[in-house]
Amino acid sequence: MLKKTAAALAVAGVIALGSATPAFAYPVAPAPGCTVSPAAFTAGTPSVISCVGLPAGPTTFTVAGPGVGPGVIASVASAAASGSASVTKDASAEGTVSATFTPPQTASYSITVVDAEGNTVASETLPAASGTGTGGSASGGGLAVTGGSVAGEVVWLGVGALGLGGIAVAAAVARRRAASVAS
Repeated sequence: MLKKTAAALAVAGVIALGSATPAFAYPVAPAPGCTVSPAAFTAGTPSVISCVGLPAGPTTFTVAGPGVGPGVIASVASAAASGSASVTKDASAEGTVSATFTPPQTASYSITVVDAEGNTVASETLPAASGTGTGGSASGGGLAVTGGSVAGEVVWLGVGALGLGGIAVAAAVARRRAASVAS
C-alpha cells in the first residue's frame, strides 16, 4: 500500500509540475506596480512615475512634501511648508500610465498612486538626492509591489498532496472498519 501511495504521489507531482509549464506560454499581465526614475529627488529635476498592470481608467497620482501645492511657487516663504498635489491620468487598455513630478526642492517626497478601482497601487516615501552638484543617487527606484510571491505550481502541488493524504486517511479508516466488522 505504501509503495502505491508513493508512486501516486510521484505521478501527481510530475503531472502538476510538468503540465503547468505550457500554461505560461500565454502572455501574462504584469503585476500592478510603479517605478520612479530618477528615484531620488533633486530640485527642478523631473522624475517620471510609471505604472503597469492597472485597470483601464482614471489613475490618481498624489505627491506630498515640502513646497508642494497647487499653483505654489517654491520660495523661501513656502519652501518650509508641506503640502500635497494630485493629478489624474487615464491608464491605457494595456494598463500603463505615467506622470511627471518636478520637485520644488531637494527633499523626500511621499508618492501615492490609486487606480480606477480605488485600490492603492503604490504608497512610498522616496529620499532626497545626495551627492555633489552633478547628480543624485538613491537606492532602489521601485515602489512597493503588492501580490503573491509563491508560484502557482507550488500551490497546486500542495493542494494535490493534501488531497492524496485525505484519500489515504479515508482508505485506512474504511479498511479498519471493514476489518472490525469482519471479525
